[in-house]
Amino acid sequence: MISLKSRVKELALFSIPIIAGQIGQMFFGIGDIMVAGRYSNEVVSALGVATGILAPFIMVGLGITYAVSAIAAQRRGQNQELKDLVGSSIMAAHICGAALLFILSVFIFNLDLLNLPDAIAGKVQTYLIYAGPSIFPIMIFQVFKEYLQAYDDTYYANGTILAFNIFNILLNIVLMFGFGPIPELGIKGAAIATLISRSLMALVILKYTLKKHPFDKVWSKPTLKSVINLGIPISLSTLIEVSLFSVVTVLVGKMSITASASHNIVLNLASLTFMVPLALASSASVKIGGSYGKNDPKELLQYTLAAEILSVGFMISTALCYFFIPGILLRFATDDPELLKYGAGMLVFVAAFQIPDGIQVTMSGILRGMGVTKEVMFFALISNWAIGLPVGHYFAVTKGMEAAGYWAGLASGLTVMCFFLVCVFLLKYKKFKEEGPKS
Repeated sequence: MISLKSRVKELALFSIPIIAGQIGQMFFGIGDIMVAGRYSNEVVSALGVATGILAPFIMVGLGITYAVSAIAAQRRGQNQELKDLVGSSIMAAHICGAALLFILSVFIFNLDLLNLPDAIAGKVQTYLIYAGPSIFPIMIFQVFKEYLQAYDDTYYANGTILAFNIFNILLNIVLMFGFGPIPELGIKGAAIATLISRSLMALVILKYTLKKHPFDKVWSKPTLKSVINLGIPISLSTLIEVSLFSVVTVLVGKMSITASASHNIVLNLASLTFMVPLALASSASVKIGGSYGKNDPKELLQYTLAAEILSVGFMISTALCYFFIPGILLRFATDDPELLKYGAGMLVFVAAFQIPDGIQVTMSGILRGMGVTKEVMFFALISNWAIGLPVGHYFAVTKGMEAAGYWAGLASGLTVMCFFLVCVFLLKYKKFKEEGPKS
């Protein structure tokens, strides 16, 4: 029998390119903030609010695609073909993407309802108009990335992300500040850079997939239904969590430019470290899906423990960094003394939820591999909106902690979410051992 230590090593090696890709994907946002931080605090604030609004739409779309690797892994575990999975997944992406872009368009032209400060309101709208259509290419890219991952082909897709991350930063510099005959576009340039980069990424990975892992260009209603049934709860649970951060970003944006800019820098730092357990969750869903498909509870438990060991180990290290060296981390994004001081106060609370956040997101990937997504969605709603936001509002407004108070609330909600998902896994695993995989 393969040892737990071997499973940890196997999962770590499998996850490395995925982690690199997730961090690279995150740097699309970090890169924008880094360039904008040298442009103006107003653009940093506007960019944070705009990406906070756009993020839920993108994450809902990506949630549908996250079902692809789990379904593929289960089918491979059962020695079934994947011939119509890509076509059905792309069909789901088009349906979902069109709906999301329509809703976003309505939202864009009603931004006045948010009562944003005049200094950033116009900039927020401009960014959303030009970056919004990137929902389509990022979903298409993720479909192929998930499909390749089910074949243990992780290097090309994630290498593509890293390469285009550098391209995106350079394009941001050129379009935001201007270069030669190219005029200075400010935040509009950042949006155009994002759209161009994501579109090219989708074309590159399409060409590679057709060459290395050809797929039938067909779709079927049963497979489309499977993708949607598994993917929609993933989308909604992601929406529940991401929209909470977006609401908090908007609420903080109403406080002051300093509070908003500091919050956005801290949010990007926290999101960056979150990419590692998120990548581990993605890796675990593939390995768990295979174990689940071939009805091997011992292997499934080993992969579960291996994933959580890696996740918790990493998040302990990030918690220590946020607590002991906040100033060093914040200086990667800004040199403003006021932003450094304000941001350091928020990072204390970010440090507090690193471990439970790592456990819960990794566990959600494990449960996804087992085909369990509805329970995750339900508990995400309770933990984030019934606990996290009210607690955060209490500390931020009633106790006068401002942005730091909302981060304290987020920490409490994520801790409760961690407890809920561990309980769900224990119950589902017990049932799996006794009855085998559900039909």
